[in-house]
Amino acid sequence: MLVHGWRAGTSAKERRGFTQYEAKAYIALLRNHPATRYELSKLSGVPRSAIYDVIHRLESQGAVNALATKPEKYIPLPPEKLMDLLESRYQSKVRELRTRLSEIDLTIEMGHLWNITGYDNLILKCRELINQAQREIYLSGWRREILKLENELRQAVDRGVKVVIFSFTRIPSIGHVFSYGLEEEDLARVWDPRIILVRDMEELVMGDSNLAHSRKVAWTDNRAIVEIAANHVVLDITLFGLRMGVDIGEAVIERRSGELDELARLLSEKYPDNPWFNLQLLNNPRALFEQLADQEREDARKE
Repeated sequence: MLVHGWRAGTSAKERRGFTQYEAKAYIALLRNHPATRYELSKLSGVPRSAIYDVIHRLESQGAVNALATKPEKYIPLPPEKLMDLLESRYQSKVRELRTRLSEIDLTIEMGHLWNITGYDNLILKCRELINQAQREIYLSGWRREILKLENELRQAVDRGVKVVIFSFTRIPSIGHVFSYGLEEEDLARVWDPRIILVRDMEELVMGDSNLAHSRKVAWTDNRAIVEIAANHVVLDITLFGLRMGVDIGEAVIERRSGELDELARLLSEKYPDNPWFNLQLLNNPRALFEQLADQEREDARKE
């Protein structure tokens, strides 16, 4: 019955971008993972001469992921995550495939790091995360990518999502923006474009966003990695606030109420003469810089 049900679904999968071999390999990997290419060929019935190309195509679509083992083994993208990815491209066409995959009884541990290959797939995944956001979005990127995501970001703001954006480049005002206003052409002489997008402190897309070179981008729901990435964005914003003398209160991430105030109090008590830990000055960046400048001038006169 399983084989019959599988064959009945093959043509539908092909219409969604899966060939018959790719669909067989993916289903076999769902039932038996992790598996090597050789093992997958035996389990799925895909000829050994074809399995290498089949796995390569599935990996490029994000449907499977390679583990760092010898020989190399593969694990499947969980069906629900695969459906989300396909829906970004095909919307209503994916409903039948979702039903068939939901009939397979399996448990896959989440928290893996998945690869997204190709610039268009990167933008699709970012749009998906933005559309799914319910509480907050932290985004660090360049003007080109932010313009491509502008509609989704504005819709998120309209439905009450806190949107915090950092960029070295000139970008439109969407939510809470912290931007140095540099031109992309100038910045490109220093760095390659990159993007970090954190949704609700639950999911992350991070990596290169270079049009000229199709590099892999990381997508994960590993909470530790998500928090590290979000804190990286906040650190850039913190440095921006100190350099530009602006209030960055809207960018602060506070997981428990009052924790940052308590940390600030402890530091000010430990280092009472350090202006960086003066609570009143930290709430007024311009006053902090004025005091630091006065202190610099005083030190210069003493020399």
